[in-house]
Amino acid sequence: MSIAAIAIIAAGIALIAAALWDLTKFEIPDTITVIILGAAVAYGLATPGFNWMSHIGAMVLFFGVGLFLFSRGWLGGGDVKVMTACAAWAGLNGLLMQLALISVAGGALVGALMLGRTIVRLSGRDPVQTLHLFRADARVPYAVAIAGGVAWWGALTFA
Repeated sequence: MSIAAIAIIAAGIALIAAALWDLTKFEIPDTITVIILGAAVAYGLATPGFNWMSHIGAMVLFFGVGLFLFSRGWLGGGDVKVMTACAAWAGLNGLLMQLALISVAGGALVGALMLGRTIVRLSGRDPVQTLHLFRADARVPYAVAIAGGVAWWGALTFA
């Protein structure tokens, strides 16, 4: 198996870990972000003609956008870090598509959570006895959408 393939698998496993961690604790360890970024570097080193400036530029660009989104409370800090590391995979040419697919996955996630929360509310069940994701005041574990959107992007990009 090539180093590039191992890097892709490592990034995929790290994204799944980010999603699961966010689902259970509403936070994402920095170690996961470092693994995603390290895997991107390994992929770049193993790929002839890798455009380093494009991939670094995508990271810097998204980090700036991510800071703005974080300052408004629209994304959490862990989400910004993970998406910045994922931007290192996309480069400037793939960043817009990656962000669009993350947004679509985010919309689906929020729609599912809204439906689940509505069902819980209408059922008259005690919200305290309900899965934490379906409580009315629960946050959105956006790493689930990030993982889904980046997986979708990766399937289109690396297929």
